Amino acid sequence: MPDAPAERGRIMRKTISMYWPLAIVVPLAAAAYLYLSEAAPRRAPAVARDTSAELARAVSYGFVDDASQPLPAASHVAPLGDPKAL
Repeated sequence: MPDAPAERGRIMRKTISMYWPLAIVVPLAAAAYLYLSEAAPRRAPAVARDTSAELARAVSYGFVDDASQPLPAASHVAPLGDPKAL
């Protein structure tokens, strides 16, 4: 039984010597990921100025037709079901 603490110490030294690089690499990788994810450009909603500029460009290129013509009736639309009472 006197060898039990010595054996446990040897196992602990072996475990620490195996995993100490992991204790350094994992936090560094997490920090790098967080840094790079914040540096990436985020897609923000378009502001009104940009949206109206895009609309004006689409009209000038002829992508938007005359709005005075009525839209065709949607007769093939599925009917809505009756709302169920709770």
